[in-house]
Amino acid sequence: MEQKTLGRYKILGELGRGAMGAVYRAVDPLIEREVAIKTLLPNLPEELMVEVRERFLREARSAGRLNHPNIVTIFDVGEQDGVAYIAMELLDGDSLLQILREPQRIAFDAVADIAAQVADALDHAQHFKIVHRDIKPANVMVSSSGRCKLTDFGVAFVPTSTMTQAGTALGSPRYMSPEQVTGVPVDGRSDIFSLGTVLYEMLVRSNPFERQGDTTPFPVMHRIAGAPHVPVRDLDAKIPLEFDRILARALAKKPQDRYQRASEMAHDLRRLTSAPPATESPADKTIPGSLRSIDVTQTDVRSQLLDDLDDFVKRFEAEEQALIKAAQAEQLQKEQALQAWGAAEERKREIFQATLDGVPAEELAGGTPATRRSGALEALRKQAEGKPRVEDRSAERAKAASDFDHDLRAAFQYLAEFGKEVNSVNPSTGRPYEFLYVGKMPSVRLSEAWIDKRTKQIDGKAFCELILVRYKIQPEPPTKTTLLGADIPRGDEYLKSLRADFDVRIVAKTDFGQPSRALFTVRGKLPCDIDMRADYDKGEVVVQLTNVRHLGRRECRIPAKNFKDVVDDLARYMLGVDDDFEKVLRK
Repeated sequence: MEQKTLGRYKILGELGRGAMGAVYRAVDPLIEREVAIKTLLPNLPEELMVEVRERFLREARSAGRLNHPNIVTIFDVGEQDGVAYIAMELLDGDSLLQILREPQRIAFDAVADIAAQVADALDHAQHFKIVHRDIKPANVMVSSSGRCKLTDFGVAFVPTSTMTQAGTALGSPRYMSPEQVTGVPVDGRSDIFSLGTVLYEMLVRSNPFERQGDTTPFPVMHRIAGAPHVPVRDLDAKIPLEFDRILARALAKKPQDRYQRASEMAHDLRRLTSAPPATESPADKTIPGSLRSIDVTQTDVRSQLLDDLDDFVKRFEAEEQALIKAAQAEQLQKEQALQAWGAAEERKREIFQATLDGVPAEELAGGTPATRRSGALEALRKQAEGKPRVEDRSAERAKAASDFDHDLRAAFQYLAEFGKEVNSVNPSTGRPYEFLYVGKMPSVRLSEAWIDKRTKQIDGKAFCELILVRYKIQPEPPTKTTLLGADIPRGDEYLKSLRADFDVRIVAKTDFGQPSRALFTVRGKLPCDIDMRADYDKGEVVVQLTNVRHLGRRECRIPAKNFKDVVDDLARYMLGVDDDFEKVLRK
């Protein structure tokens, strides 16, 4: 950055830089306060600028309205010479991600304190109906005094925002909640799940849903949606049991089974005993900085209080169960009495009807049913016995549709995250791409990926029907191709319609002055499209690829049960890593 000031802020130096912006150390000369200036780079591609700028301003709107000691403070927002910036609190210390990379173990009471402070911040955000949606160690700053600050509200949900979220991967896959993975609406309980994942990682230095051998986020997202986590005490017996109780509630798959408020989780974390196990080494009792363990002399008092509380909870639960059983018994008696009353009323009706039909009184007294009145029923029963029963498979079809929808939404989230990485890395392919009037390009660079989905209503419920993937390729280096005769104006018109960057040099002309040979130099960017449409009636996905590795349009049909297994193959095919998806196309 050439300028020495932004607004009234004097730039002192650069703190960091990314693909979308940079952060500077600056000073506010009016009150002589040092601040951090977060900027949005002005030279972003025009098609990305609108979304990135809105997300940038979202951070200012969401974090700016939250005044809390555990949330980074936003002082100002502005723009100068096309550079948008946010002036915010200058934080000291390290991110929780940096702390977790150090070999020293974080003391259990310090783990609980860090998680409780983040929970306090989330509870404050819940009051304003703001959902952070990207809780992870990199977004938690820990100062040398132990104060935690929650940062980066760039993907937060703000109730007053008009920005659409379609087609955008929100949050980091390893820390997503089941709601984020499946694409359903989220609330503050989603952040509580993500905080539970961070707490788990602080305790055992591993993600609860990641496994060795995972090469993509797809299996992690599947486990988040449906697989239980391994209790931390199964991995380390020294961890206090109370942590597993808190994690079981924070990592519940259904939002209604989790903590409903982050303050409840903070309360439970602060009730944890800080007594380290007898076998714990001195190194286990400290972490980087001055995050020290609580005085062990308080252990006995806290342990006694917790034991008393556990006894109270057990007594309360026993009394609660007794009340429930009594209520169930009373309900059963009422149901039995109701059934007896119904049977008596039915008998009265039969007697009354039989009287009208002239059935002798002695037959009624003996309780013999009126055979003359049951002939029609018997005839219907005999006809029914002769017909094959039509099995009701509506429940089975509904479950299959629900599972299909789940796999489609998971595929969308995976591809959206893939597109985000493509836009960040702009990867080169390992295999060639072909294009009309351009020919074969040995290597191209991918960019400008855009992923979106469409839904349809089935029995009043929204099901994912269509996943759209759009991206562009740029030959590397620029490719040259020779066109002859009538293909010259056609190729020129076609590439112009795509808004591709190319040059034309006429090499030869006819005797009438018309171009007969021309050299085209194509630099990019050429569009590639993928449409994945779900057919819920047939239980399959129709995949159409246009200009993906090969010229023109290609189509294949994938059974619903196999779809989730080939999504990663499709992404790898786009990157030119391998040709496994080619086998699917050829079937």
